[in-house]
Amino acid sequence: MAKISPQQAYVAQRRVARKLSLMAMYQWQINAESFADIYTYYQVDESMASDLRKADNEYFKVLTETAMRDADDLDEKLIPFLDRPLDQIGPIEHAVLMLGLIELRDYPEVSFKTAVNEWVNLCKKFGPEQSFKFVNGVLDKLGTELRPHEKTAS
Repeated sequence: MAKISPQQAYVAQRRVARKLSLMAMYQWQINAESFADIYTYYQVDESMASDLRKADNEYFKVLTETAMRDADDLDEKLIPFLDRPLDQIGPIEHAVLMLGLIELRDYPEVSFKTAVNEWVNLCKKFGPEQSFKFVNGVLDKLGTELRPHEKTAS
C-alpha cells in the first residue's frame, strides 16, 4: 500500500472537515440544534465518530461555529450575489454558500480555486441535481470580490 504524504493527509483531513461542517449546518438549519449538541452526537454516533477521527477537527469546529454565530452577517454578504430570495435557497445550498464564503473570506492559504471546487463538489454530492451550477456561480462572484488579485492571476 502506498504511503500518503503529509500534504495529502492534510488535504484529506480538510475535505472531511468541510463535509462534516456541511452536515452540521444542515442539522442546525433543520433542527435548530446547538453546535455542542451536534458535536456530541458526532462523537457518539459510530459512523460520524469515524469521520470525525479522519477530519481536521479544529477546522471543522471553526468553520461550523463561525457559520452558526455569523449566519445573519453571512446572509447579508450573500444576498447581493443571489438570483433569487434567500428563502428560496435550499438548506444544502445555503449551508454550502455560507461555509464557502467563510473559507474564501477567512482562509487565504486555501486558494480561490480550491475553495470553490471543494464546496461545489460537496454540493454535487449532497445538494439537489444541478444546484452545484448555482453554487459555483455565486462562489465565483464572491471570490472575485473578496480576492480580486488571486482571481485575475489564475
